[in-house]
Amino acid sequence: MDAEVNDLGKRREEAGKVLRDILEKMGIEAEVSAFDDGTRVILDAHGTESGLIIGKKGATLDALQYLVNRISSRNTNTGPAVVVDAEGYRGRREDSLTDLARKLAEKAIRSGRPVAAEPMNPADRRIVHNALADSADVFTESEGEGMDRRVVVFPKSRRQAAAPTV
Repeated sequence: MDAEVNDLGKRREEAGKVLRDILEKMGIEAEVSAFDDGTRVILDAHGTESGLIIGKKGATLDALQYLVNRISSRNTNTGPAVVVDAEGYRGRREDSLTDLARKLAEKAIRSGRPVAAEPMNPADRRIVHNALADSADVFTESEGEGMDRRVVVFPKSRRQAAAPTV
């Protein structure tokens, strides 16, 4: 247990330093708070330029998270994952996607037809799938390739009629 806590502490400090260095090189002034939830390290960048850190639909955040994970784990190749956030964006995005999932499900039930969401990255698709996973009325599947991959919400009555093709 002590080794795990020590690993989290080391990873938290290393990852925080890496993110601060990257933001400085990008010319973005931001404070970085680093903490852990017992299994992963969470970095939260906040400041007047947080919109630049987030990017369009969180794309810059995702890129920063990838870089921080790669750089901070290059010496160990293992360790707890690092999540990079800015001003609580990831939580707000998850709430927004959960609401979207409910609306898509309602539309699929009402129309009796599949309803497709806009293309999403894998993390966003996972949130939508999870939001509807326990639904008695709909099921979800991902369709498409690459950047055009999207979640499709099907009414469950369709499953009995004909299995969807993927």
